[in-house]
Amino acid sequence: MSDISTPHVLLVEDSRFMATHIANTLRDTHNFHVTIATDSPEAHDLLDAYDDIVCVVTNYQLPETTGIHFAASIKTNTEYADVPIILLTGKKLEPISEKGLKAGINEFVYKGDHATGDMNVLANRIDIVVRANGYPEMAVGHVGH
Repeated sequence: MSDISTPHVLLVEDSRFMATHIANTLRDTHNFHVTIATDSPEAHDLLDAYDDIVCVVTNYQLPETTGIHFAASIKTNTEYADVPIILLTGKKLEPISEKGLKAGINEFVYKGDHATGDMNVLANRIDIVVRANGYPEMAVGHVGH
């Protein structure tokens, strides 16, 4: 369980390199607590195990499924249907955005431009969806710190 001042984010990313980079940056630069899952079944297990996850960030391409299908599966579970979801993708957003929105995705981040560096865009999107979902302001990471 994370401290209330450190929002707990579930990152679903099958690339170990990307997962480590994103998690370290969100933690070290933006004050998020990040738990990593490498596929949809592991992510579901972690959602069941933790009651303090305030946002899910998922890659579009996952083993045996897509982030859109994974998002839809989250939204069918009443225990965590309200947890906001951000889709990270290297694909063009227009062809997938309608399906993503219907599946319950709250925000989209194109990782082609943001896969390196300090992840300000992703951290900002997490901040926005967490605040919009009614979590206390003090529980939201501080972008750019």
